[in-house]
Amino acid sequence: MAGGTPRPTRRGWGLLVSGAVLAGGGLGSGHLAPGALGALAFPTVALAMALARPPRAARVHRRVTNRRVRAGESVTLIVEVGGTDTGRVTAAERVTASAGTFVLPLGPARARTRYELTAQRRGVLEVGPLALVRTDPLGLVRAARRADDEPVRLLVHPRHHTLAALPAAGAGGRDPSSVATRATEGAFAGLREHAPGDDVRRIHWRTSARRGRLMVREHADSTRSGVTVLVDDRRGPAELDDLAEVAASIVLSGPDLPVELRLVGGGRTPAAAGATAHLDLLAEATARPGADFAAACARLRSGPAGRAIVLLPAGTAAEDTAAALGALAARRVPSLVALIGAPSEAEPPAPPPGVRLLRADTPADFAAAWDRGRWWTR
Repeated sequence: MAGGTPRPTRRGWGLLVSGAVLAGGGLGSGHLAPGALGALAFPTVALAMALARPPRAARVHRRVTNRRVRAGESVTLIVEVGGTDTGRVTAAERVTASAGTFVLPLGPARARTRYELTAQRRGVLEVGPLALVRTDPLGLVRAARRADDEPVRLLVHPRHHTLAALPAAGAGGRDPSSVATRATEGAFAGLREHAPGDDVRRIHWRTSARRGRLMVREHADSTRSGVTVLVDDRRGPAELDDLAEVAASIVLSGPDLPVELRLVGGGRTPAAAGATAHLDLLAEATARPGADFAAACARLRSGPAGRAIVLLPAGTAAEDTAAALGALAARRVPSLVALIGAPSEAEPPAPPPGVRLLRADTPADFAAAWDRGRWWTR
């Protein structure tokens, strides 16, 4: 635990400056009384520095009711401090978020402090270490000691909206409950390019050597992926927050819907990972302005068969929108490109047959258009 030397507070610096001006002006003009009064500021601050010694080292244990929370919800933290003195000692938490770092005052240091923290935006919060601060009775000097405790990492999942459930059909819209489909479970269905998270045991080494890139075997059970969602994470926090909110709504639209979630910047969670892993990926997503969108679309062409959804900000360039539409048209199953945000002046390209283009100003508007349009039936 690191201890800091006592330092004057803003009030202390104000007293020192006022004392110096008063002492210098009084002595310079021959008025001894004001000069002597001003000179008293220096021993006063010196005495305050002696009184505001750094707090003793403390043992800090931090507990949290839930390490995952949805944006706008609160999480309760309990901080237990042992071994420190409490006279004129206050505690403060250091909280680091994507928007920056701030200090959360907790009031007088106690053996056990319970407080609530509310995260308004999707992202990652790191809470800690704890800082203990002692001041003198006049508030002229403060001395801080930062605890060497383990910060707590919290994942703030994006908000989501209720969507009409997307049927969990497989490649080409097959019904996964049909006898014919069940009979082909485990049968070899083809090869596709390797993606992060794929089992290395599925790599087809001979084809990989011939093509110069890793290729994996795809079986009939894995082609029934339900839906693949690609999120464009090249923009700033505001645009990415909206896209993450839409993606979370799709992920949670049906308990039986297998979803493979991909980010243009390279992040990926497979369909078998489950909703919590998808939401974790969306919480941790940050802007990747240099990501290769064309390569992400190419991987989408060779990805698992089934429906696909590409989520783009409304200001996406026309050529990128066209690339997404073309990649989905090659899959030959009903798919969707969604443009989220205030509409731009440029008109997006017309979608090819089998692909729907949906435009929505907000994630809530997207949810309404999803339920109203039921794009997967076309």
